[in-house]
Amino acid sequence: MGYFKKSIVLVFFILVHLPGSFARPNMAPLGPSIADTGSQYYTFRVIKLASIDAQRHYKVWVAVPKKKAPAQGYPILYLLDGNSSLSRLTASQLQGMSEKNPAVLVFIGYDTPLPFDLTARSFDYTPLARDAAEGNAMLGRGRVGGGSAIFRSLLEQKIIPQSEAALPINQAQRSLWGHSFGGLFVLDTYLHSTRFSHYFSASPSLGQGFQFLVDDMQAQTGNPASLTLMVGSSQPARAGGSPAIDLSPRVEQWQKQGLGISIVHYPGLSHGAMFGASLQDTLNKVSQ
Repeated sequence: MGYFKKSIVLVFFILVHLPGSFARPNMAPLGPSIADTGSQYYTFRVIKLASIDAQRHYKVWVAVPKKKAPAQGYPILYLLDGNSSLSRLTASQLQGMSEKNPAVLVFIGYDTPLPFDLTARSFDYTPLARDAAEGNAMLGRGRVGGGSAIFRSLLEQKIIPQSEAALPINQAQRSLWGHSFGGLFVLDTYLHSTRFSHYFSASPSLGQGFQFLVDDMQAQTGNPASLTLMVGSSQPARAGGSPAIDLSPRVEQWQKQGLGISIVHYPGLSHGAMFGASLQDTLNKVSQ
């Protein structure tokens, strides 16, 4: 799994935090992205769809390399928080990817000019908590969680088929990336889906009753997919002073079980800074 030019270590500290532990993201409306201005290396198309209850509205950008697909098909990467992740994509990045083995990129966002739909992503990216005290999955600031299974169904039954329609895709190289709540969804999907071969979970938000996902990994046996956990070392402490969790013994156990789980440590990077850093590394990885 040595595909990053960073140290892969067996000491993984997952932050257990409360709402408000991190600085809130910049919610200024986004300007035009490279999907709007165009690229000489990729073509872009847009898919719009709604949740089954019509409460959440999605905008999905599919970026297809202009370079001819290899015989086995293009690798493909699905990126959560698509509005924000797309806004960080540059012409030089696409050029660098095109010079190697470029992947199809699918940015799964929301139909909004803002970088995040905070209410929608809170529901879509979080599993139902198992502690009865969590009630109906209230996450703070009036947001409701617990919809990851519903969103995963939409992803598998509509977003993936529509994104890959008429494209030569190498299904053995289908990847999923997410950060924070998105990283949490990646972990949950690793446990409950066989549609992806590679999972990239950046700074997963395991607080508010979601630590059970770590326990659930213990029951995994022979999952052929790879999972890369990506964590910065400057994560702030949880409100109230609760320490981070040292998962190195668990990682060792998972590896003994034959699971392809690795950890990438980013010295000095905060939770927020991990968004861009992990995104860049993932883009590089999938186009090798």
